[in-house]
Amino acid sequence: MAIEKGTVEKLPSGKFRLRVTVGYNEKGNPKRLSKTISAASIRKAYVELDEWIEDLEEHGYEDMSSITFEYFFENMWKKQAKLLMEARTFNDYKTTVETRVLPVFGSKKLTEIKPFEIRDFILSQKKIKQPDEELSRESKKRILSALSSVFNIALYEYRLIKENPCTGLRLPKKQKADRIKKGVQQPYSLEELHNLFEKLENETLHVKTVILTAFVTGAREGEIAALEVKHFLFDTNQVKFEQRIIKIPGKTSERYDGLKNGTELIVDVPTYYLEIIQQYIQERIEQRKQLNLAQPKHDYLFGHIDGKPINPSALYGVWRHFVKRADLRMIRFHDLRHTAASFLVANPAIPDKTVQEHLGHSDYRTTMNMYVHSIQESKKTLVDAVEDMINPKKQ
Repeated sequence: MAIEKGTVEKLPSGKFRLRVTVGYNEKGNPKRLSKTISAASIRKAYVELDEWIEDLEEHGYEDMSSITFEYFFENMWKKQAKLLMEARTFNDYKTTVETRVLPVFGSKKLTEIKPFEIRDFILSQKKIKQPDEELSRESKKRILSALSSVFNIALYEYRLIKENPCTGLRLPKKQKADRIKKGVQQPYSLEELHNLFEKLENETLHVKTVILTAFVTGAREGEIAALEVKHFLFDTNQVKFEQRIIKIPGKTSERYDGLKNGTELIVDVPTYYLEIIQQYIQERIEQRKQLNLAQPKHDYLFGHIDGKPINPSALYGVWRHFVKRADLRMIRFHDLRHTAASFLVANPAIPDKTVQEHLGHSDYRTTMNMYVHSIQESKKTLVDAVEDMINPKKQ
């Protein structure tokens, strides 16, 4: 068990009391060891404290901790995780642990759960409603992430364990037949994109603005739903993203500061797109005048006319109805982000780093792994480039 940094207290007698926290009891209260020493100065007392901690960590000490996984999860993890995670992630992890992990590990002592037990548990997971069917690798990864979060808080926030037993655990690679995600469609090809924008010309300003925003900015649903009029920088042809709308099951949609991978993102956009935005903003101003509504504190571009934010899933509803009317191939609204990324990556004139920054990916590999093979046109560009290199006539 890891030892927290200790303290030094000078006593009236001139001596010093050294104190360290070595864990927590079953009620979550800290367990401390202390001893009194004589030292020439407080600096030398701290030297002795460091030596004492080193000795305890090397030779051990009596640990009476009996905290179970369930007790820690209910009384300590929930309290701390709420402060460290966004609401949706916290809710997803909480549900996963309650439905899948607690029945297996709830009664075990937190310090006694071993990596091989976790691995066997993860690999054995089946679908809850169809217990004869294997759980997907992605679903198993989510369970592992939820379980790892519990141990991370036990390690870094409470110092109850020496290491996270989930660290380094890897799931078997996907089989070739399992590599296509269910429900995830291929992004649109260039031909399909041309068809989409041709059909979009006949739509209302609202529909046109929603779909253009998704494609032009490549933003996520929650980020688009949180856009306010103030975020459109018409002087510099940019859009600023600095917040998200998140909908937790059973609760109303709420606004959160910051993005998934940072505090803010500024995206360069075309003039034509901003002209459409200006028309749409003016349309909403006229609607408020007709309804005699005051200017809301948060003027969400796609929010309710009275200023309340929408559920981000409402954007998918706009998209779904448009796709049916236009007789297009159905893909998810989020796949417009993938389509935009594929379109940009397929253009050899646009540096990959620029695409990464445009999409707000923290890791360059995410951009390339997800999108580099998504559009057939990019493969043709590659073949043409090789042809130009090896064919003497082309040279």
